[in-house]
Amino acid sequence: MLLGVDTGGTFTDFVCFDAGGLRFHKVLSTPDDPSRAILQGIRELGLDSSSLHVVHGSTVATNAILERKGVRTLFVTQHGLQDLLSIGRQTRAELYQLCPDAVAPLLPSDDCIGVSARINAEGEEQTELQASDIQAVLERVGDYEAVAICLLFSFINPKHELELADQCMAQFSAQPSAQASDQTDKITSNNVFISLSHQVLAEYREYERAATTVLNAYVGPLVQRYLQRLQDNLAAKHLFVMHSAGGVMPAEQAAKQAVRLVLSGPAGGLVAAQEIGLALGKTNLLSFDMGGTSTDVALLQGRARKTIEGQLAGMPVALPMLDIHTIGAGGGSLAWLDEAGLPQVGPASAGAMPGPVCYALGGTQATVTDANLVLGRIPADACLAGSMRLDLAAAHAACAAYGKALDLSAEYAAQAIVEIAEQHMAAALRLVSVQRGHDPADFSLLCFGGAGALHACALAEKLGMRNVIIPLGSGAFSALGMVLGKQQSEFSRSRRLALADQHTPASLRELFAEMEAEAAQEMGGLQLNFEYAVDLRYVGQGFHLSIAWEPAGHDLPGGLSGVLSDGLSGDLGDLAQRFETAHQQAYGHQLDRPIEIMTARLTAFVDRPVPVLPELEASAKAASAMAYSKIWLMDAGQSSQAAHYRRRDIMPGVFYAGPALVLEDTATLWLAEGWQMHASKHGHLLLEYAP
Repeated sequence: MLLGVDTGGTFTDFVCFDAGGLRFHKVLSTPDDPSRAILQGIRELGLDSSSLHVVHGSTVATNAILERKGVRTLFVTQHGLQDLLSIGRQTRAELYQLCPDAVAPLLPSDDCIGVSARINAEGEEQTELQASDIQAVLERVGDYEAVAICLLFSFINPKHELELADQCMAQFSAQPSAQASDQTDKITSNNVFISLSHQVLAEYREYERAATTVLNAYVGPLVQRYLQRLQDNLAAKHLFVMHSAGGVMPAEQAAKQAVRLVLSGPAGGLVAAQEIGLALGKTNLLSFDMGGTSTDVALLQGRARKTIEGQLAGMPVALPMLDIHTIGAGGGSLAWLDEAGLPQVGPASAGAMPGPVCYALGGTQATVTDANLVLGRIPADACLAGSMRLDLAAAHAACAAYGKALDLSAEYAAQAIVEIAEQHMAAALRLVSVQRGHDPADFSLLCFGGAGALHACALAEKLGMRNVIIPLGSGAFSALGMVLGKQQSEFSRSRRLALADQHTPASLRELFAEMEAEAAQEMGGLQLNFEYAVDLRYVGQGFHLSIAWEPAGHDLPGGLSGVLSDGLSGDLGDLAQRFETAHQQAYGHQLDRPIEIMTARLTAFVDRPVPVLPELEASAKAASAMAYSKIWLMDAGQSSQAAHYRRRDIMPGVFYAGPALVLEDTATLWLAEGWQMHASKHGHLLLEYAP
């Protein structure tokens, strides 16, 4: 019995695969303790948690970083690098902003300490770890919940990081830690959370490695406590957590690698989008996930893209993660007036408590959801999440109050709120498509999230797109991605290897063999499959391109371990050619320079059958409208009648024309005039622009 759970800022979504088929559910989130909403949803679904295989998307790590509410953390590095996190790359977020707002560093300078030990760029010990340095660290450690240790070139030789970790854990434990060579248990202890940079990110670039290591320590104890509490309360058969790269991992592993969860929820939506696109034969997709607090957008061409250049709260997270762009625009986004009296929407949100005004939970400021209710795009008698009644009068009053300062009626104010929000969302979609050289007209727009289907038609028109997909269970779609994700881990090793060097094949073989062994240990006893990639650059460049690679012998048992043959030389030649092609496409030119490998990457995953959605029977008879309501149309300055359909009544084989509303417990679809829709054999709604 599979249960996917996605905890969002406003709602917690559930998808259940059991003997009864596929079920979707939604409850209000409980930000003070997300596990309460999860337990409530399981009770309302009537499930026995002891028989559940639960896959969870968590926002605990993300929220703690964004709100600067992590634990007190000690940063240990080399002497002279204590200010590394504050100095960073000295890049400007706004190039032409003469007076940028100062951003306080995540850790104050008093929480950073340097040691004199030194490993050189070849991995050789130049200066031993001094007893005085160890003592200085131990005298400070007792005041902190977490310690982040990031020393120069530890990704080549981690000796000093391991020595410091041993000493710190011995300080807090009657029993000293295991041998220094045993790296698997170094990341946690009963009293202090220790984050080592060579375990978190075994790659070059000190700032990115240090920032990622510190973030892991900063939120690690919070994630540990949350997952332990959830595990104790659920008593589930298995508990897995979705990570930012789109795979899932056991809760015990997630507790040690908290920084890998920063895109835990949004990653689920992209995993599901990839599977739905492949099933429909539509590999070019723009995904649009609009929830209560934020909107996530991404571009897919067959598979979801990954990046190692993610950022959160102004700090780099240099781990593999799905390439998702997020903005503060959701159903709960607040409407407000700026200092010049101009209307704005978001990024601040009403969240789950008090939520939009129409929830009648104490909200007073108009939101996008209130505006959609006033415009009739959400029926006044609708029940959100299947049971929450809406207060139309309160929403109308809030929009009227907002419009008063603009000399607009409630309806025109509501339309303005929606238009502004849609402009923000369209800009986000252009950023991941037009600004990267793609024409949105060549893609289908896949919309999901509780509020996504309300804005699908308008966004497609703004981007010149003619095809929209509203997937089955769109309001809880990210939770569907949780149960579709594979158990997966990512590994990397930075080594500078000249592509043309005759010793490079052997060095590369050794690196991949190390990572395969690490994967086998971390994912013990499982039948693993591997995907390989290398980061390449021209000598002298400060950036690289990641190129997927299928080395000779990759399909033999054991992956690369012991099976790389002379055919590897040919593979490296092909790698160079593909790098130059990718460089031409990305930057418009090639260089007459040698090529070098900077980092080898391994993805280890467990292949398993994807749960199959049931097929629907085709029908030649259109579903009857269950009701009609008035929809406000700004262009006409008046209301128009729109039919209401239940989504479960729409079968393949029949086309429906807008304007119309399609209702389900987890979401509402607004089918605008000029659009028509029909259902696929699995119940996905396919919209086409036919003015």
